[in-house]
Amino acid sequence: MTVDRGSTNIFRIVLKPRTGKPVAALQWDLVYREGLRIEPSGVVAGAASEAAGKLVSCARKPSNGTNHRLSCILAGGVQALGAGAFAIVRFEAAQDTSTGEKIVGLEKVAGVSPALEPIPIENTKALITVR
Repeated sequence: MTVDRGSTNIFRIVLKPRTGKPVAALQWDLVYREGLRIEPSGVVAGAASEAAGKLVSCARKPSNGTNHRLSCILAGGVQALGAGAFAIVRFEAAQDTSTGEKIVGLEKVAGVSPALEPIPIENTKALITVR
């Protein structure tokens, strides 16, 4: 993903469910660096979530140094999510931020099956290049 300073863009968070391990709900922390701005209302359900009747909600958590954090949950009924974008995130690169790569990550990811069994999901991260 690339964005110019002072501009906005979006990225999608994608789920590739494992065979035999359907996911009905997710919880995660979206962690991003200083210089990027993400509002809780800027995280919305993606196509896979909408198809399964899910809604996403996020809340800001206290910053830790140069890292900012939103805690998010995706839920609604017991229908499993299909493969695809479960969330779309709108973000802005501050006009005065440095150029280069900024890390965005998902941490403390927890999934739940339609039978309410825990589904382990690994943390992940991606890079946004600010020009």
